[in-house]
Amino acid sequence: MKRFKFDCPAAMDRIKDDSPITIREDKGNTSKSIADIVANFITIMDKLKLQMKAVDEILPDMRELMDQMNNLSILPSNYVGRPTVSKWLETMSTMSASSELDDEQIRQLVFDLESAYTAFQKVLHDA
Repeated sequence: MKRFKFDCPAAMDRIKDDSPITIREDKGNTSKSIADIVANFITIMDKLKLQMKAVDEILPDMRELMDQMNNLSILPSNYVGRPTVSKWLETMSTMSASSELDDEQIRQLVFDLESAYTAFQKVLHDA
């Protein structure tokens, strides 16, 4: 690096810490990960409130939300949103793409997501 007169302190830190750029949970991406999680919570709840109830309209966003939560290192292992989203992923994964959630399922899913979102905000506030 000195030979080419590069000044790359972030890259050097990654090399020293043996932390490749493919790991998304590093400090440089925390704000983006938080924003993505918030956006996904809101998107899914809005879709449900707009009566978008087909599995193929909801499941991809739920999977993305779960992936984002798993990649955010500041979320404690006992965060209630993980099992909530996981439970709904399991439920919807057994359904066909064209299947629709019924009104009771939608109401419960919105309630569960709002609870998980509130818990997520509390984690952020306490961090």
